[in-house]
Amino acid sequence: MAQSDRDRWDRRYANPSERKLKDAPDALLVRHTPPAAPGARALDLACGLGHNAIWLAEQGYEVDAFDISEVALRHARRDMLARGVRVNFVAVDLDRFVLPKRTYDVVCVFRFLDRALLPEIRDRVRPGGVIVYQTLNTGHLARHPETNPEYLLRRGELPEHFPGWTVLEAEDLEHISLFAARKPRA
Repeated sequence: MAQSDRDRWDRRYANPSERKLKDAPDALLVRHTPPAAPGARALDLACGLGHNAIWLAEQGYEVDAFDISEVALRHARRDMLARGVRVNFVAVDLDRFVLPKRTYDVVCVFRFLDRALLPEIRDRVRPGGVIVYQTLNTGHLARHPETNPEYLLRRGELPEHFPGWTVLEAEDLEHISLFAARKPRA
């Protein structure tokens, strides 16, 4: 694993003010998550403190959630236990990790971009399943010019990575892009 990435994120999540920033699920996920049928599965990539993964579990999904930060996952597990649900939290470096071969009814990605991983993400969504994706776009450079553009979306880029999918929502805001789409059933 990329120790410097892990160290950076562990330091960030060790800060108590960072942990208090968000404990509710992201609105985009709430808007586009279908009701969970028995056995429904969800995947949360770069889950951070796990607020989306825990919410998905509360909705009845079996959830796998991956992140590089052990510190974040320790807090996520504590919150999970306090809320009485189960999430399979796993510490991995997504830049070097091969996603499990299982498929999911919902896959969500917030504040993470690795274009090389996008084909695997597409493959992990079941036919009829949903991708919910939100991350920084190039508008972020206006406020943070030091940011590596490799980790920023071009405006309108996400729908290009999901051709033939039914777009449920796609919007490029000032510095973030939002995208939700349903995979074709056939």
